[in-house]
Amino acid sequence: MNAPATVGGRAHGQARRTTYDLVRALAVSTAFGDRQVLQGVDLAIRRGEVFVVMGPSGCGKTTLLRHLCGLQPPTLGAVFVDGIDIFAAGAAAMKRLRLRSGLSFQGGALLGSLSVLDNVALPLRENTTLPERVIRETARMKLDMVGLLHAADLLPSSLSGGMKKRAAIARAIAMDPEIVFFDEPSAGLDPITAAEVDNLICKLNQVFGITMVVVTHDLPSAYAIADRIVVLLDGKVAALGPRDEVWHAADRRIRDFIERRIPTDDARGMDVAAHMEI
Repeated sequence: MNAPATVGGRAHGQARRTTYDLVRALAVSTAFGDRQVLQGVDLAIRRGEVFVVMGPSGCGKTTLLRHLCGLQPPTLGAVFVDGIDIFAAGAAAMKRLRLRSGLSFQGGALLGSLSVLDNVALPLRENTTLPERVIRETARMKLDMVGLLHAADLLPSSLSGGMKKRAAIARAIAMDPEIVFFDEPSAGLDPITAAEVDNLICKLNQVFGITMVVVTHDLPSAYAIADRIVVLLDGKVAALGPRDEVWHAADRRIRDFIERRIPTDDARGMDVAAHMEI
């Protein structure tokens, strides 16, 4: 068993809690053709924490998420969940992993021909032998948890962007997972709705102890929800640690990202203005 660690990065008066590593990535590297997307990524995600993966567009955040949740093996390296190398353990072990985890896609990925309730019920129907009455009641309970019970009978096309995000979260927690992976949960939302989604993620983590892995480049959301943060730059780990420690890192590249500073001319490359005819 890994050595225990204490989680408590968010300054919201929460009790600190002792956790253990649930997911580990060791020397993970991935290339698509000649393009190196991830290079030697090492990190550990502790049980019960909100772990945020940050970085600019194209830095490898979503690719890393796909490795961590078992959707795609890396080119090199390994991913362990509870000490099991998930890409070497076989199909049965992978299925057990997926039954223990949930995934909330960036666009929601709701099935348009099914009602909101049936979207949430789908994992239960596909993976359990529960009676239909229990499945529907469980789906209603999950929708109530995310504040969407009133929309149970609507089709996804009738939902706002924020409602689709919450419906996707309800489906992701339908099987009572130990860990939920989020890909850009606040993308495309107005600030108030994004804050509501942030609050929902924190509430589910605090009340049910679900480990949350959140990929985002939304700085206010990252700061609001994170216990710990990893920052990826050019496919490498540029910073990893408690939220406030990463937020105040001295590395100029991280400061540029967090403070939204345009890189200097030397870092930016070609001076476009010098090549334009005025």
